[in-house]
Amino acid sequence: MTKSGLYLNDFRLTAKLVKKNELRYTPAGQTVIECQLESSGMVVEAGIERKVDLNLLAVAIGKPANAINQMQIGEEGNFQGFMAHQSIRHQALVFHITQISN
Repeated sequence: MTKSGLYLNDFRLTAKLVKKNELRYTPAGQTVIECQLESSGMVVEAGIERKVDLNLLAVAIGKPANAINQMQIGEEGNFQGFMAHQSIRHQALVFHITQISN
């Protein structure tokens, strides 16, 4: 828990865009895009270097959605956001992207 009393859920990932769905709109008119990100690299865990490969589903709303829509498949970016369940019925984790930089 942070000093403000809120729990921290901040996820950052350097990854490659491997799939993106068509840009769509919420009932409120916000742009939304779902995509798939892939990351591969070395990390240190318990003093031992290990290779980590991951592929995860992501969603972005607003400016980040527009940025992903402009990205090419295979393009790499630095993504920041938070993790949440896909829905009440589907407990799979989805990365909610709030910021992107290249």
